Amino acid sequence: MVGQVRHSTPGAPAVAESPFATLRRLALQALLVACVVFAASGLGILTRPEHQLASFWPTNALLLGLFARRPALASPAGWAAAALGYVAADLLTGTSLPTTLRLTMANLAGVLAGYLLFRHVRHEDRRLQHPLSMLWVLAVSAVAALGAALAGSLSSHAMMRMGFLTASGFWFSAELVSYVAILPVVLLAPTPAGFVRTLRGQLGRIRQRPALLLPGVALGLAILLGVLIGGPGAIAFPVPALLWCALAYRLFTTAVVTLLLCMWTLIAIATGLIDLQLEATVQPVISLRMGMALLAVAPLTVASVNAARNHLLASLNHAADHDALTAVLNRSAFLRRGRQRLDQARGDGTPVAAMMLDIDHFKSVNDRHGHAAGDAVLAAFAQRVRTHLREDGLFGRFGGEEFAVLLPGVDADAALAVGERLRHIASEAVLLDDGRALDVTVSVGVAVSSGSGLDRLEDLLHQADNALYRAKAMGRNRVIASS
Repeated sequence: MVGQVRHSTPGAPAVAESPFATLRRLALQALLVACVVFAASGLGILTRPEHQLASFWPTNALLLGLFARRPALASPAGWAAAALGYVAADLLTGTSLPTTLRLTMANLAGVLAGYLLFRHVRHEDRRLQHPLSMLWVLAVSAVAALGAALAGSLSSHAMMRMGFLTASGFWFSAELVSYVAILPVVLLAPTPAGFVRTLRGQLGRIRQRPALLLPGVALGLAILLGVLIGGPGAIAFPVPALLWCALAYRLFTTAVVTLLLCMWTLIAIATGLIDLQLEATVQPVISLRMGMALLAVAPLTVASVNAARNHLLASLNHAADHDALTAVLNRSAFLRRGRQRLDQARGDGTPVAAMMLDIDHFKSVNDRHGHAAGDAVLAAFAQRVRTHLREDGLFGRFGGEEFAVLLPGVDADAALAVGERLRHIASEAVLLDDGRALDVTVSVGVAVSSGSGLDRLEDLLHQADNALYRAKAMGRNRVIASS
């Protein structure tokens, strides 16, 4: 039965944020920025030789990634908090005030240059979801590194005891490798809850396929080989294994592995664990850092291409298996997966319930209210049913207004109860875009495989379909079990 009900749905009034709440939110955001900058700067300062830049400076890349992911943090208060974090970390570690101000100006200049460019980068590219996304990250990294190098070298090349061009190259290379290695990790980092799910999923995949550990093992062996052999080519030893990781692991995992490799390589060279047998001058250091930055681009580009490919394949598979209007399984996918569930239940000795559902008088919805209203009814009905089924249940559209449900491990009594629940939720009014609401009812036919001798899914669905026609003949809007 289909009826029309008119009602109004006034929008909820927007609640304005109080001045105190706004001030509190801005203060908390500024505190977060200041703490991140202070902690990261303290870590970087520990690797800073006298009259030189830090061997590894993560702060600028972390701050840029934070501002890119959460633009609300890049408020005037956020920038002021970042400056305060830089200054506090330097002063507390014994750096003079003039030097602290020059370094802070350079750091903020680089972050600002990168942030202004990042504002023109698409969200998909910030999440490295396209094959060329890593090139955008490289461009942002280069602009940010150049901004910091120019601002820093103009004011601090005397402190570094280098000429302007040499100081610029030294500063640029140090910033570039930090940005390229760290930015992808910050941009791709999941929420804490998402990280736990990702970790569990990765561990589950490894338990099912222990061979997934091989790329990581190969990378470790390549790193060890570089330590044992040394020489200029040692930094390239891990490249094949790193590309293998990019093809085997998820994008975020690849970003973390690449960051750890870059950190290890720079620290190992600085401490002498890897002897590149280079002259003790500035130019080889600049070349090494530039090479590490460009080396990091390769696995992340491969991982981005692989992720885009997997996303495309998943989209194509979803489109092939699902109905475009209702987003539930189409007939062929339902039958294919249903046969698998039925075979599994038969092996376990558990019953399987099948239901056929048909929206009553659906043709009159299209005739009286138009096909758009009919599509809205189908989509709303499918959404309601989908949210009230167990995860192991199957739900598909067989055509028109006819749907099918398959529930493993459900006996006849439980199947009738589920059918009644679905009939009840289907009777709730469907709200249309123009404010009208349509009352819809559904008829349900139920059949259960346990003890019925129904070995084929098609036979089980045929019995449920016969029960559905009996429900229609008895007046509709009811649930009938097969006899």
